[in-house]
Amino acid sequence: MNAGMIDVTLAFILTAGIIFFGFGAEIFFRKTGVPHFLFLILVGMLLGPLLGLVSGSSFIPVLGVFSTFTLMMVLFYNGMQMDIREVVGSSSRVLLQVAIYVLVGVIAIAAAAHLVFGWDALESLIFGSIIGGETTAVIMMRVPRTLNQSSKVITFLGLESVINSIFLVVLFFMFLSIYQTGTAAFTNALAVLASNISVGIIFGFVLSVAWILVLNYLRDYRYTYVFTLGLLLTTYVAAQISEGSGLMAVLIFGLVLGNYKSVGPLLHRELRIAGLESQLRGFQEEISFLLETFFFVFLGLTFVIQPSKIVANLLAGALFIAILLAVRYIAVNISTRGSELYKDRTMITLMCAQGLTPAVLAIVALTDNLPLANSFVSIVVFVIIITNVITTFDAYFIMGSGGKPQVQVKPKENASPARGREKKQGDKGAVTV
Repeated sequence: MNAGMIDVTLAFILTAGIIFFGFGAEIFFRKTGVPHFLFLILVGMLLGPLLGLVSGSSFIPVLGVFSTFTLMMVLFYNGMQMDIREVVGSSSRVLLQVAIYVLVGVIAIAAAAHLVFGWDALESLIFGSIIGGETTAVIMMRVPRTLNQSSKVITFLGLESVINSIFLVVLFFMFLSIYQTGTAAFTNALAVLASNISVGIIFGFVLSVAWILVLNYLRDYRYTYVFTLGLLLTTYVAAQISEGSGLMAVLIFGLVLGNYKSVGPLLHRELRIAGLESQLRGFQEEISFLLETFFFVFLGLTFVIQPSKIVANLLAGALFIAILLAVRYIAVNISTRGSELYKDRTMITLMCAQGLTPAVLAIVALTDNLPLANSFVSIVVFVIIITNVITTFDAYFIMGSGGKPQVQVKPKENASPARGREKKQGDKGAVTV
């Protein structure tokens, strides 16, 4: 057996091992309430920087593309699970939450970095815009739903995770541009932010309605899921080319598709895609889980060990997280006051797991050769790990206080007259309860 064949065999062994471990960790979560993603990050760290079995640096060039694709699939699936009326009803509170948490968080983190660690003010702002207010959609759109939280909590956390990422990306590139060119562009940044969100929503809605009509026509054809995946990628690309948020467009696509019954009357036609929608949910859930599993392992692989700075970076990460939790507590109390969400404010505050956006932005800083980039990456990984630990304990507390993981069961044939009518239309898939 030649060396090339050995490399391929090792790659397949590692891939199979990661899949088995991810599945086992999911079962462990359903039994104990301890989310699987934390174990997957540690597996990545073990395979990469600790044992050196896999080179984490080799994944950096493709991590951005893989991360974006993973997030697209997660957003699409979870958009299908949301109630469009709750999304509209909670949007103003979500925007208030994001504005406070992100803007105050970025400034507070930058001030601490500058005053405590003596970093350059502009580099401190760049770092603040990496971690200052993100909650990763991969976690926020999965854990609350799996823990059987109310749909209002799920919608609030899910929307927040999408919008705060858009805020941070715009702020990051604004500060990076100022650092590289010396030109301030705060007004442009606000315009870009508004454009990203609004264009993403418009493209997502218009294209999703068009795609629903197409899917309604093709509902009895084979390979419809593959075709839907193509439509999803088209939606993302169209929004991005039009200077909007492709991720927001993908979320809206899933949201409208999952609420197709509300769209039918607006189009003055009957949509019969219940069976197709059920198939899409099943496929999408499986693929989203697979991509999430590899994403968190890859995240652990990219961890940068700086032996001389590991304690300092860990303490810095702890300080920044303490600041973020204080800001998040204030933001959640303000944004949820006077609503049903207020009773869940402590749980929402501790659902603070970071992941995708900080990891990608830290890698951008590394590839752009910022002087403090290596410290950025190390601290960001510590922040990701610790915030995920906090979210894990939050989930564990929910389990201990009576919450239960959500399970998939098949509905009874005679569950309701409405359900019976859907059965006649071909909807034979399992549903989430």
